[in-house]
Amino acid sequence: METQTYKNWWFLTTNGIISIIFGLLMLLCKQELLQGIILYFGIAMLGAGVILLVASVNNLKKDKKVGMILFQSIASVAIGLVIIIAPKADILRFFLLLIGVWAIVVGIFQIAILVNVGKTIANKNIILFNGLLTIALGIFLCIKPFEIATLVAQLIGALSILFGLIMIYLSFLLRKVRVIRGKEKEPHVL
Repeated sequence: METQTYKNWWFLTTNGIISIIFGLLMLLCKQELLQGIILYFGIAMLGAGVILLVASVNNLKKDKKVGMILFQSIASVAIGLVIIIAPKADILRFFLLLIGVWAIVVGIFQIAILVNVGKTIANKNIILFNGLLTIALGIFLCIKPFEIATLVAQLIGALSILFGLIMIYLSFLLRKVRVIRGKEKEPHVL
């Protein structure tokens, strides 16, 4: 039997640290800094869209399916361009509206998943509450984005810090995982 360790645990640690730094920036930032962060987010979205567009063209040449990748690339390029081109006063409004629409869609998907596989999931009430809360936040962001801009930034910051801490914790758990090659194919925590 051969034992192999999970070698990329550090990737989660690095992403966790980045998430914590981003969360601290969101908690401590002023509106000007927030607009700058959103502008860089737009640049990143544009770059990701271009990369996905290249990947979809390569997949087209290989006769692979490209529907979802092509849709993601076009949406990413469009969102990135709107964020970059929009006047500074409108960037925050557009970004909050984008988050609102995204939250509504995610909340609907959470409830749809709960309806489809609800019998096999424990803690159904938590998932239902989270889905409804996400939809409510999305609607509120679409209706009155500026009234809660600071609250949203603080919420994103706090959640980003929590997410970063969870990623770091999981990375240290993965560091202990050993995959034993042989009869058993499942990882074991030693």
